[in-house]
Amino acid sequence: MPGRRATLSTLLAAPSLARAQTAAPIRLLVNGTPGSISDILCRSLAEGLRDRLGRPVVPDNRSGAGGFASVLGARGQPADGSVLVQANIGVTALAPLVFRRPPIDPDAELAPICHLTESPFGLAVRADAPGGGTLQGWLAAMRARGGGEVAVNSATGLPRFMVHRLSVVSGVPLAPVIYRSSGAMLPDLEAGHVPAGLTIGGEFIEQHRAGRLRLLAQSLGEGRWSLAPEVPRFNEQGLGDFVASAWNGLFAPAGLAEPRALALAEAVTAALHAPEALARLRPMGLEPTGGTPAQLRARIATDRARWAPAIEASGFKADEP
Repeated sequence: MPGRRATLSTLLAAPSLARAQTAAPIRLLVNGTPGSISDILCRSLAEGLRDRLGRPVVPDNRSGAGGFASVLGARGQPADGSVLVQANIGVTALAPLVFRRPPIDPDAELAPICHLTESPFGLAVRADAPGGGTLQGWLAAMRARGGGEVAVNSATGLPRFMVHRLSVVSGVPLAPVIYRSSGAMLPDLEAGHVPAGLTIGGEFIEQHRAGRLRLLAQSLGEGRWSLAPEVPRFNEQGLGDFVASAWNGLFAPAGLAEPRALALAEAVTAALHAPEALARLRPMGLEPTGGTPAQLRARIATDRARWAPAIEASGFKADEP
């Protein structure tokens, strides 16, 4: 009997598997190079969607253009769900605030489908930094010095403006020091050449666990971060609505019909919360989310409104990524 059940299950699954193998593939434009966190996220998503949609999903890596390559690749593509786009908060929510002439108009050119993942930012210092290992203690030490510098890994990314906001809400003069990448920033931070660093929290986790750096705060809006539950949030430490996330979302070329977007969002949410996806993504600092097109649109609007004052107050505007 067990053998017969297995054979029957195989036969019942065969038509679905055959359809998935022969149907026209969906192309998923990935904002990153092979092996990057974005790539791993999208390949995990593609695996989970294949059987749920009955079509293969093929990741198509796009890098360069200051992080805009994936969304630029969607221009001129059909708005029927055959092309999907992975993009982050900077490209979709903040670009109109940061650039004088954004490479795209995300509101006009992209159709939101589903939020994908959350990743908190983190503020890290050397383990022997002044302040007793707390954010308020470190801020007090910087205030006594007349101010301090905070390394960030991009000239146009959200951490730059988080430093400005932290300076305003704490009353401590803080200035961002721009590095070309987290990899370039970390050695200077560990060596003590810069007092603190602020970027995606996962970039600091290895050094934090090894005791070479100490994460003083993370930027989730509520709860604790699964990779470092001992690290308190900014808004637990007297800094008000200091909430930020290096989130990812799934989009399509503008014009995608709402019923199709809703069906895709349902399949994506299920794929993200499958045990194999959770086991792959959470250790990298990605917390799978999901949701609906309306929720992703609302998230974009919320983050744009939350960070517009800090971006404007910084006085910074970029001509290009």
